[in-house]
Amino acid sequence: MIIAQLLLPNASEYERKSQRIDFAALSPEHEFGEIANAGIVHIYAPDDFDPGVVRDLGLPYVSNARPKNRRFRQSVQPHSVISPIKETSETFIPEAVDEVYFGNPATRQPGDRKIVGSYRRAATNNLIEQTAARIHRFRDDVDWLLFDTAPSPDDLRGVDVWADPAVDENDFDGFVAEAIAAGTAVIAARTAINTQRLEKGRTGVLVPPRDPNEWTHAILTALFKPEFRHARVTASQQTASKFRPRHRARALTQLYESIVQ
Repeated sequence: MIIAQLLLPNASEYERKSQRIDFAALSPEHEFGEIANAGIVHIYAPDDFDPGVVRDLGLPYVSNARPKNRRFRQSVQPHSVISPIKETSETFIPEAVDEVYFGNPATRQPGDRKIVGSYRRAATNNLIEQTAARIHRFRDDVDWLLFDTAPSPDDLRGVDVWADPAVDENDFDGFVAEAIAAGTAVIAARTAINTQRLEKGRTGVLVPPRDPNEWTHAILTALFKPEFRHARVTASQQTASKFRPRHRARALTQLYESIVQ
């Protein structure tokens, strides 16, 4: 089977990492090529992408989103819309984390200051600023580091807590799964994807979105009650293997083969 991948401009960070992982995981058994030679196309796209991308495709394709509707013209729809969330009408394809994030978690050396880490995006900046201001009313020994690029395993293991203050249900870009794989304590907004990632709160702390007071309480508890933090990290290590690339690769292969056979 020859697979063509299309990574569209403005695709989310989640889709960009998925494309890289899919290529690496599927390459040993499948061939990747140009659309002209492919049997199926996988499109990694932003929401409501330009239907012109698929107008003349002439091949079955799967994607994470549907093309934008246009008046008086029917868009070419994907054979399957895939999602990492199980409880949807879309085809479930599990999230994957690059193998470099797995391994024995490094224990951060205790220091005078506590560190929270997050992946920076415009939608979360306001909540982070509000929460940080509240934290600093109580503590002057907490730093919040914001990463402009995907955090490395060392970045994740270098913070006391990894936080994903997502404010949108469609925001999968918080690197929560990577933090779990790296053995870092996680606090995340209670979105559908984070609720699934954190096993409904068993392996991390879930916080109502857009609530800086709840965020302040959750972060201070996780930072200054080590037994609370360590219990969730221990539990998360029991489930981290669900993010291994082989699970996603197996599901994608079955989906592709069901379409092209």
